[in-house]
Amino acid sequence: MTSKAKALKNALSGIDVAFDDESLFNASVDNSRYSFKPLAVIKIKKSEEIGAALKAVSGLEIPISVRGGGSGCCAGALPFEGGAVLDLSALNFIEIDKVSWTAHVGAGAINSRIDALANEAGLAYPPDPSSKNYSTIGGNIACNAGGLRAAKYGATRDYVMALKVYTAEGRELNLSRPLKKFASGLNLKDLFIGSEGTLGVIAEAWLKLVKKPECRRTALAYFADDCAAFNCAAKILSANLMPSVMEFMDADSVECAAKFSNAPAKKSAMLLLELDGSASEVEQSSKLLGEIFSGLSESFDFAESPEGAEKLWAMRRACSPAMFLLNNTKINQDIVLPILKTPEFFWFFKALGEKYGLKTASFGHAADGNYHIHFMYDGSDAAQKAAAQEAMHEAILKAVELGGAVSGEHGLGILKAKYLPVQNGESEAAFMRSIKKLFDPKGILNPRVMFDPADLSGRSPLQNLKLPWDAK
Repeated sequence: MTSKAKALKNALSGIDVAFDDESLFNASVDNSRYSFKPLAVIKIKKSEEIGAALKAVSGLEIPISVRGGGSGCCAGALPFEGGAVLDLSALNFIEIDKVSWTAHVGAGAINSRIDALANEAGLAYPPDPSSKNYSTIGGNIACNAGGLRAAKYGATRDYVMALKVYTAEGRELNLSRPLKKFASGLNLKDLFIGSEGTLGVIAEAWLKLVKKPECRRTALAYFADDCAAFNCAAKILSANLMPSVMEFMDADSVECAAKFSNAPAKKSAMLLLELDGSASEVEQSSKLLGEIFSGLSESFDFAESPEGAEKLWAMRRACSPAMFLLNNTKINQDIVLPILKTPEFFWFFKALGEKYGLKTASFGHAADGNYHIHFMYDGSDAAQKAAAQEAMHEAILKAVELGGAVSGEHGLGILKAKYLPVQNGESEAAFMRSIKKLFDPKGILNPRVMFDPADLSGRSPLQNLKLPWDAK
């Protein structure tokens, strides 16, 4: 054990701190597949332990990275500078208030569990990232996660009423209150939403809940090509029809997902939709949707039961793990596009694949223009790795050129920190850095995340690493 590790252990007496190899490795990776070994893992059980831990690491000037479920895609929870990892996954309490329609939750509470408990009270928590069965609410808030229902219901920010956070020096801040109306002072709460753990550590949150929809209906349609699917999505939105979910899968993703699921081979673009609301609303929307599909799709189907809906969803859920049928390593990011610019971007994206000799695949949220784009390559081939990185760089710049965004819900993390001034401009980025310095004067919180680009040229994602959400 190093001298810094010993000093940290002594400073954190009474708090669970792990130094064993298994704990250190588990805290070294996330869904980006990159790995950076930490000095220690601080396992938080109570909110006040966060303040004590931060006070200790600040005094020792040890960098600290904040971690929930590890399902992030941009290496935002990884200890690039070494230091300690603050693991909040055990801070997972959930309290539903049926009178005020709120949920008081710990940062480690799992997204889908919050919604499930709200459902028992006839309520719902709408934000639902694809990782909802693994991602924690603290991470969702830190990245302002969106998810499948964002176009109709909004992103995480729209449901955060109040936060308890701790600054880098361990000071507790209570930001806003869980009230229907609150107008007192500056809105510091929203600074922390989407801050990716760079300003402070989110310990607890009070979330707004909504009425659980009375009825849901799922539909799936196949199209001759990607452009036909995009045209249909635009037609649906222009018809004043806003599905709660409208997921796009390009033909490459559909083909991979079919093989991965041992389903009949299919290479057609796909839209998966979910309608919700009252029974009469869903019935009326289903009729209109069927008319649109009849004119634009190759084939379509409506699920008539929850079991039938689950079968339609199986293809979409297989998307991410199925990508590895194309090659053993992926570079993937989430970009956001203006709806009407989507076909132009995807012509460019597919041309990049041909230019660099890489397999490309994409899926995402067609109703809000948030797509997850992939370049698949052989991780043992340095030339392919370089080509994939350059292709992704060009794709991200194209998204910005078209009026889009470098990220919609994953954040910047370490992998996309260099794009902060590209997206926001140098002046705005400078203001953001000054705010970071105000809250974290020693720069110990989530180093390299968002503000300080890291050199990853000598590092590669781990191959053949199976994470919990990769299982069939």
